[in-house]
Amino acid sequence: MVEDVLGGMGYIAQHLVNDSDRDAYRAWLRRYLSPAMKEVGWEPKPGESDEQKTLRSRLFSALGYDARDPETLAEARKIADKALADPASVDRELAGSAFPLAALNGDSEFFDKLIAALKSPKSPEEYYMYFFALPQFSDPKLLQRTLDYAISPDVRSQDALQLVTGVLANPAGQQLAWSFIRQHWTEIEKAGGPFASAEVVGATSIFCDAAMRDQVTEFFSAHKVEAAERTYKQSIERINNCVDLKSQQESQLASWLGQHGTAGGK
Repeated sequence: MVEDVLGGMGYIAQHLVNDSDRDAYRAWLRRYLSPAMKEVGWEPKPGESDEQKTLRSRLFSALGYDARDPETLAEARKIADKALADPASVDRELAGSAFPLAALNGDSEFFDKLIAALKSPKSPEEYYMYFFALPQFSDPKLLQRTLDYAISPDVRSQDALQLVTGVLANPAGQQLAWSFIRQHWTEIEKAGGPFASAEVVGATSIFCDAAMRDQVTEFFSAHKVEAAERTYKQSIERINNCVDLKSQQESQLASWLGQHGTAGGK
């Protein structure tokens, strides 16, 4: 139930809220979620259930990513820095949520720390904890570095496309990643092979814009991925559904936020 509610809030944040209402929506989310986060607490408690740990992690992510709560983002950076210094000192599930949030406002220094940590991880879990933070930066220059890194010899071919599609799923990197995919399609196909390339086709379902849908249609009509015919149709259907939903709900959501939000999103 909680997963569904938080997932729905995230979908609204990414697809249905327009730019002028974004701050108001984030402010409403902060007011709605902060009491639950305070009740759960930042730190794991002795003897608490796995469900409680998962709830903390999900609330942490929603407050940081969807609500862009400054306190949560600051806490995420503290946890990430602590985990980089000593991975065993931080609860693994909490650290897994902290790294992507720390990357949101992360600078080149933090990016470099992640790249350095990827060279000597103590476990596969630790490796992917750093790895999946790379597509979450907001700075376009750092996202470009992530994309270039993805198709470099430093990344295993089976992992490369996960970085590319991760940037594609990041609103700050969507246009950048889509341009990169089209410009480097030969390398991407080589890295992933026909079945893995279907992952990229499926990732375009994140778009919620008619013009982007038309670009997807045009590109994959010219660059067919035989193993992804069904995936392609599903992606176009999901984009169309999102475009329709946005056209129906955007003005109603703006009106609702006008009644329940706060002026200037504060």
